[in-house]
Amino acid sequence: MDIYLAAERAFHLIPQISLEVARDRLEQKKTSLVTSTLGALIARPKPEDIQIVSFESRLEAFWLINVLVHTVYERSHTFNIPVSGGEVHHVTALGQDLPVIANPKGGASFSLNGVEHCIDESRHSYTFDGTGTKMDLSKYLSFAKSEIADLGQFAPAGVLVVPPQAHATTVVRAVMAEVIKPVQAQVIHEERVNVEALDINFRPVYALEYEWVTKGKRVILEFDGLTGEVHSGGKKLHDQIKGMITRDLIFDLSADAAGLIVPGGNIAVRLVKAVVDRGK
Repeated sequence: MDIYLAAERAFHLIPQISLEVARDRLEQKKTSLVTSTLGALIARPKPEDIQIVSFESRLEAFWLINVLVHTVYERSHTFNIPVSGGEVHHVTALGQDLPVIANPKGGASFSLNGVEHCIDESRHSYTFDGTGTKMDLSKYLSFAKSEIADLGQFAPAGVLVVPPQAHATTVVRAVMAEVIKPVQAQVIHEERVNVEALDINFRPVYALEYEWVTKGKRVILEFDGLTGEVHSGGKKLHDQIKGMITRDLIFDLSADAAGLIVPGGNIAVRLVKAVVDRGK
């Protein structure tokens, strides 16, 4: 089996809603959002009792993996072919004299052994969040984006870039576990998986922290900078981020990493990278 990896790419999804607009929208709904998050069903604060205390603009990573699975193989098959009437006793086909057998449910047929020559192709698309959890994030794929030329130098002013916890090896391994299936065949002539897209995308998220002053309680609301969706019970990540983002760390698939993404078994795997030496 050959696994061909496309050139690794990183993208920055362009915010459709600015932090200022997000803050204004949340300001209009802050009372209901904060009280519903804290479960305050009886006491309802006045708008002036809810104050913003901090905010964070960040870019969260998610993976897009597109693959083509291509298999060329042969398998033996016995074809049962009905005859034209009960008066047929045997048939000569392809130089063979074949007996006709009556079927219990009526009619009659003869059997012919042959070989099926098969070409099987299928395409699959997967998205994973930054932790490596498979989830449908296709709603983000239609938004405008710009390619990041140098991940190590990617640091937009005032924006926290959140490194993915799951690197390329983890997500590609998860994809291979789903797309590589046993083939019922006598002979396999070609077995290939083309990873046509191996992309990491960074999408904008705003985290705004509000305090219910009279109660001394705080809540963080997360605002999606692409769709405008609001999620309660969020968190700020600035103090949790450690380490640098580098291309070699995130795209950690080396030419000898086949055993890491297709473990065990008797499958001989050859991993072919589109870009071997990124320094050239």
